[in-house]
Amino acid sequence: MFRTCLLPEESKPGIYQDFLHNLPQATRFLGPHYGETGVFVAKAEQVCAGFLGERAQLAEMLLAYNRRMGCSAAAEAQIEKLRDSQAVAVLCGQQAGLLSGPLYTIYKALCAVKLAAKLEVELNRPVVPVFWIASEDHDFSEANHCYVQDREGKPRRIQLGLAHSGEPVGQLPLTEEAGREVLATLAAVMPDSEFGAEIFGWLEEARSLAATPVDWFARIMAKLFAGQGLVLFEPLLAEARTLASAVFCQAIQQREAAESALFLREEELRAEGYALQVEREAGATLLMRLGKKRTALYWRDGHFVTRDGLFRRSEAELLEQAVALPESLSANVLLRPLVQDSIFPTLVYIPGPGEIAYFAQVTALYPVFGVEQPLLWPRPGVTLVERRLAQYLEKYQVAEVELLHRLDEALAREMKKKSELDIDSIFAHLRGHLALEYEHLKRDLAKLNPQLGALADKNLAHVYNQVSYLEAKAREEDEKKSAVMVRRFLALEQTLKPNGKLQERVFCLLPFLLKYGPIFWEQLASEFPHQPGHHLLYL
Repeated sequence: MFRTCLLPEESKPGIYQDFLHNLPQATRFLGPHYGETGVFVAKAEQVCAGFLGERAQLAEMLLAYNRRMGCSAAAEAQIEKLRDSQAVAVLCGQQAGLLSGPLYTIYKALCAVKLAAKLEVELNRPVVPVFWIASEDHDFSEANHCYVQDREGKPRRIQLGLAHSGEPVGQLPLTEEAGREVLATLAAVMPDSEFGAEIFGWLEEARSLAATPVDWFARIMAKLFAGQGLVLFEPLLAEARTLASAVFCQAIQQREAAESALFLREEELRAEGYALQVEREAGATLLMRLGKKRTALYWRDGHFVTRDGLFRRSEAELLEQAVALPESLSANVLLRPLVQDSIFPTLVYIPGPGEIAYFAQVTALYPVFGVEQPLLWPRPGVTLVERRLAQYLEKYQVAEVELLHRLDEALAREMKKKSELDIDSIFAHLRGHLALEYEHLKRDLAKLNPQLGALADKNLAHVYNQVSYLEAKAREEDEKKSAVMVRRFLALEQTLKPNGKLQERVFCLLPFLLKYGPIFWEQLASEFPHQPGHHLLYL
């Protein structure tokens, strides 16, 4: 089904590119490169030796949650592996996007599954794939919509119409009206599909059982990955907050050490010429208050305070709160990986390009918190190329390196090629040649009979009429071919670079699932390329 072609990445953070190429200026900040010999064996030993988490408690929590989300026996089997003191995990995560979110969310999970299976064989120890659902995230505008291709092949935005006032998405109620409206809109804009009844059936079932948008997302993921045994984790679970409490306490007690480590790391990154992915505010701590809204905590005048000053706690008071009410606190983007790797024995984390950039800051915190830093395996990027589009690429000789970055140049080149057929010049030359030849003909015929010269003029007028007809037909065909070419390049752009972005950052899985059915998903999951870089997958 697929042919894979590795493409060069462009327009990515510099440190991401440098890390892919194992350059020392990147690995000094991000840790050992995934391509180094023996690096996974050594890291697995270090992770297991240093992991202080409660494996039995973790397994019980994951079993209870995944069962509630409708997990498969394969997922339960993966969870049971975590009880083994030699087990490690491959982690990835993303916001709970509408209807599974953009394709790169699915690709992260597929990479985790494939990489975990590969490492389990190579390391001869249990390796469990885990997806961290970012339910604490309060930026609902990034997760309240998805894009599909409508009946005309155009990107169409579908939005979940819920009022949001700053609370974590995992605490936002999913109303029946809003959920049904999403599915009704999806059915209205998508082309008819022989697989529609089945797919809409389980989407509706997942919606009907979901209390929040995060629940809906989790149930969709559990359904999709039933055969692969992907384990889902939700950080707003009460048990998860208890497991995170120790890291919250460290963030309070070691505030100054963490601040110093981050400041030094940021200076080093700037000196190396790398831009900071996370620009921190003065006084901002690693913690956030979790109430009706999720708000940052600052260190001011010897207290932890919110920006508005309505929340104010001393270090001792906040420590007491972190122990007694861990559900009232949350980790910010720089602390979240430390929480993750204290809860899970994380061997590998799968970040996207932007995450790689901010991990260069995060890694400075691991020694401060005494947590073993995982290896980083950059998420593979993928563009799906349907057969019809592959035929266009072949017809117009669009090179694969042009596909994602210079499609407009390819169209301009083909238009220029076509314009080399100068219809005006061709027919002007033909008329001039006919006129000259008929003049010679008239002189010769006049020797036979002067009236034949007049007849030649009449005959030439008829020939000119036929030439004009042929010219009109040529122009009509030329315009038709131009219009067809433009339409085909538009189809390429709308599918492969929708809204001027990579396909994986715009479309969700459903347009392809509805078009090609379950066999598409089975083969995508089976043949997905886990190697970092960007791949073209030909359907």
